[in-house]
Amino acid sequence: MGILALIILFLSMIFFTSEYRTRYTFAEDLVLTGLSPVQGFLSKVGLSTFTFFQGMFDYGRVLEENEVLRKEIAKRDNQSYQLLELQKENHRLREMLGFKIRVEYSLLPAEVIARDPSHWFETITINKGYADGVEKDMAVVTASGLVGNVFFVSRNSSQVLMLTDSRRAVSALIQRSREPGTIGIIEGSPEQTGFLRMINLPPEANIQKGDTIISSGLGGVFPKGLVIGHVLEVGKDQYGLLQQALVHPAVNFNRLEEVFIVIELPFEEGQGLFEVEEDEEEENEG
Repeated sequence: MGILALIILFLSMIFFTSEYRTRYTFAEDLVLTGLSPVQGFLSKVGLSTFTFFQGMFDYGRVLEENEVLRKEIAKRDNQSYQLLELQKENHRLREMLGFKIRVEYSLLPAEVIARDPSHWFETITINKGYADGVEKDMAVVTASGLVGNVFFVSRNSSQVLMLTDSRRAVSALIQRSREPGTIGIIEGSPEQTGFLRMINLPPEANIQKGDTIISSGLGGVFPKGLVIGHVLEVGKDQYGLLQQALVHPAVNFNRLEEVFIVIELPFEEGQGLFEVEEDEEEENEG
């Protein structure tokens, strides 16, 4: 305390006695020279202290600003996701509307409301039941092709057995060749989940990679001409006697959200849902 008081005294004397002088005396200059390191140290301490507390205040403000920005970014991301989902839904609904207008079948739209995670590629539950006119064995389709058929109906919902289910077999033919005797059976592929295979094809069947497979109309469950899928590869069965083919489904069973139930068929079986469109394309090309 004594040294600090002495320093203050010297500085005060210098201040008051140098009011009308242009330079310091030798003693004053010596004192100021000796005090310069102390002044520098005190100045640095003061600046560091100020910077420290200023940094604390700035840090708190930055945290608040970051939190506000994070919330704003999360809000915008959520809006972007919602917009993207609405765009996808709009695209799907446009496809369904165009499909419904294009075909002559009586179709009932339905939404997929449930599916068993352990049997993802076997059954789905839709939000239409017998109160809406749905009956067992009615075909279920999308704008892309055949999904399966209704196998259990309640008042306001129904379960649909998809083509990939091992319990489901569909009589099918090759659209390109359309040979009367070349009728095969479509069933779920036991080796590749989510894919189909066409079996019981005669050895002379005209089938090749890329062919479109459609329902034959035999059996009374599925109308003729519904697109089932496209051939990926052709080979022999396990006995080497008949041909079989691996088929990629026309429908993406993994992402089903909306479907159509075929309520009634007002015209001849010979004309199918998707053959109508292809006939029109052939006429345009001609």
